[in-house]
Amino acid sequence: MIKIYLKKFLPEIKSIMERKILFLRASTGWKDPSPPMAFAYLGKIAKDNGFEVLVENLNAQYNKKNIDDVIELIKKEKPIIVGVSIFTNYVRDSYELMKKIKPYCNLLIAGGPHVTIYPEEVIERGADICFVGEAENTFADFLKAIVSKKKLSKVKGIVYKEREKIKKNPVPEPIDIDKLPFPDKDIFRKEDYAKTKGEINNFGGILSSRGCPGRCTYCFHSLFGRCFRYRSAKNVFKEIKYLYERYGINHINFIDDAFTINKKSLIELCEILIKAKLPIEWVCATRIDFLDREIIFKMKQAGCVMISLGVESCIPESLIKMRKTTNPEWYIKQSEDVLKWCWEAKVRAGVNILTGFPWDTAEDIKKIQKYVKKIKKYVTQDFCGGVLQPMPATEIYERYAKEYGFEKWWLYKKDIFPDNYHPFFMLYYHPFWEQLNNNFFNLNKDVFNEIDKLYRMMGQWNLKIISKRRFKNPIINFGVYHGLLLLSKISLVLYNISPILEKKIMNPIANYSFRFKYKH
Repeated sequence: MIKIYLKKFLPEIKSIMERKILFLRASTGWKDPSPPMAFAYLGKIAKDNGFEVLVENLNAQYNKKNIDDVIELIKKEKPIIVGVSIFTNYVRDSYELMKKIKPYCNLLIAGGPHVTIYPEEVIERGADICFVGEAENTFADFLKAIVSKKKLSKVKGIVYKEREKIKKNPVPEPIDIDKLPFPDKDIFRKEDYAKTKGEINNFGGILSSRGCPGRCTYCFHSLFGRCFRYRSAKNVFKEIKYLYERYGINHINFIDDAFTINKKSLIELCEILIKAKLPIEWVCATRIDFLDREIIFKMKQAGCVMISLGVESCIPESLIKMRKTTNPEWYIKQSEDVLKWCWEAKVRAGVNILTGFPWDTAEDIKKIQKYVKKIKKYVTQDFCGGVLQPMPATEIYERYAKEYGFEKWWLYKKDIFPDNYHPFFMLYYHPFWEQLNNNFFNLNKDVFNEIDKLYRMMGQWNLKIISKRRFKNPIINFGVYHGLLLLSKISLVLYNISPILEKKIMNPIANYSFRFKYKH
């Protein structure tokens, strides 16, 4: 099938100028303040191989285009390859996009975490070729094969259908990420992500490592392979300097799963940043067990202004069952110590709290509520985390999917918000309301209500933080805090009366508020 299909369109590629590739992301309702890193990496590889790169991220925070606009773009530009990024939470949005654009595509490819797990499913939904794992590993080989009409069987890491049979090529060895080119941010439309001066920093994402040594039962570990890899400190700094000099970016967001794992390399990077004296600040996320007082103060000296901490729980039994630690007593104390060290170093701290496990009890959640009250003084960024959503290929999914009847839930579970609009109260006050109401593990009423209470408590604290950070005048931030809290509660009441009425009244307010919500 693929061989015949390639013959159909490849002769039409007459010049380098006609080599076009279009990367797409579907609209999901949760807007992207920053451009997709995968597109930036693959876009650079495509450019280096003579392709003109087009991007249409329908999920970008300021992009107002829709699928019909994408179809018109494909008709006009006639890209020889169209690529779609797919995540499990938004599979149906992606499949709907693929279904509508398929008749207009020469070759439709797909990649992302969900594609890595279920390439056959994605092919059945319309993709011609799926990339498994790190697409950057063999993307250049794939493009060369397409242009030169070589056999796809020689391209590693892809899955495709040939003569009605699924073909799975061998997966290549993990990439040496130090050898990857810097992601190309020029392929994105600036106006899709930045309207105010400071929002240029939305382009400041950097991936300095891949993988995580942790084996938490709720995490998918196979996209980047099971080995942890990191770029050299000099290579990372070179990218930081490039972003600063080319775009004027002075706020870097390290999007690693666990940024501080390699302490030696991190200290080296900090020393380089301190010596360089660039007017750069940066943020990161990491695990509790890979931080100490020394490294936090060194990070602060090098420009770190915020660390997002994967605390997840204070319940010893839960910490063990989720495989966060084998020594929960030490872990809980370490979590509190890290928060205090961040406070002393004047580094903002965010804390992830994860609930909704099948073993959670109402008493457990009440204990977490008390813990949140205890530590909130030190939580100066936000509380985050969420209610457990069982992702495929995780230990949690494999163990409980059949028991609780949520096998392949992404294909059939009814959307709470079918039009992808999320009510105002979810923006600031209760962002995990949808996750809670998905209720995969059939939580009993008491557990459900205590979790609801916990995330409202956390959301109220987050409102205080965001108001204080955005508005230095105490009178203004007091008014903004109480105003947002009141609007959120009104939104919740309106939604319970009529979702349509809530959207009509609150959506304009939500759109206006984005101007300060995503300010760094």
